[in-house]
Amino acid sequence: GYHEVYNYSFLSEEDVRRFGLSPADHVTVANPISVDQALLRRTLIPGVWKNIRENSKHFDQFRLFEVGMEIHKRASGLPDEIPHLAAAIYQRTKEIGPFYEVKRLAECLMPGCELRPDTARMFEHPSRTAHVHWRGQTVGRLFEFHPDFVEGRAVVLDVDLARMEALAPV
Repeated sequence: GYHEVYNYSFLSEEDVRRFGLSPADHVTVANPISVDQALLRRTLIPGVWKNIRENSKHFDQFRLFEVGMEIHKRASGLPDEIPHLAAAIYQRTKEIGPFYEVKRLAECLMPGCELRPDTARMFEHPSRTAHVHWRGQTVGRLFEFHPDFVEGRAVVLDVDLARMEALAPV
């Protein structure tokens, strides 16, 4: 029931700052296609947020996901590329249903996982944010976007797929 989306791995400084991140922590592209796409993403969330905002203009509810690489700067050498899954459910109404649906998705992917409340980041709802713990480790986050970021409700599951795979039974 989810639609797959693909987003570029490039972000602008404005995109990065909108999510409370520092441009200095991102890998800078030497010859960007556009000045507005000079940084490599450290998270899939800005792209998924743009997908939600654009699709919410046309649909009252939808589900989407992206599997892609987060690109993390290292002190030397090539950056780390970490596979992530970002899945989201959006609905225009204010009912709380999507949070539990996304939680169920996390439980289907990682049976026995637990949600542990966490301090919200600037783009997350202050009381609807949690770490996803599985087999003794944090493997991701489940959160609802802050109302200032999305009209309606948008709940996101962000999972580090490399960590999840490492913890999976053989």
